[in-house]
Amino acid sequence: MARLGFSIYPEHSTPKQDVAYIRMAGKYGFERVFACLLSVGNRAKEEVIRDFRIRLDAAHEEGMEVMLDVSPAVFERLGISYDKRKCMRTESAWMRALTARRPAP
Repeated sequence: MARLGFSIYPEHSTPKQDVAYIRMAGKYGFERVFACLLSVGNRAKEEVIRDFRIRLDAAHEEGMEVMLDVSPAVFERLGISYDKRKCMRTESAWMRALTARRPAP
């Protein structure tokens, strides 16, 4: 059975705008959110993670699955090693940590 999904492009909005959009989509039954991590610009790794975490936490609170679009250039820009032999262990672990549902406080 098909599952509804939608996209957010954080380089074209703010975390506040995206969270509102995510909440509205959750009310309409959307189950997946795709986020583009390709345009991180010159922002610091910590800032990128913080801003994405705000968005992804909101998606998880709505029960949504999160998918991120990344590339080797994104890993390089964020100072994450991109070695194809280690990719499944290192970068995938980093992405899983970023997109994982956080336990309720």
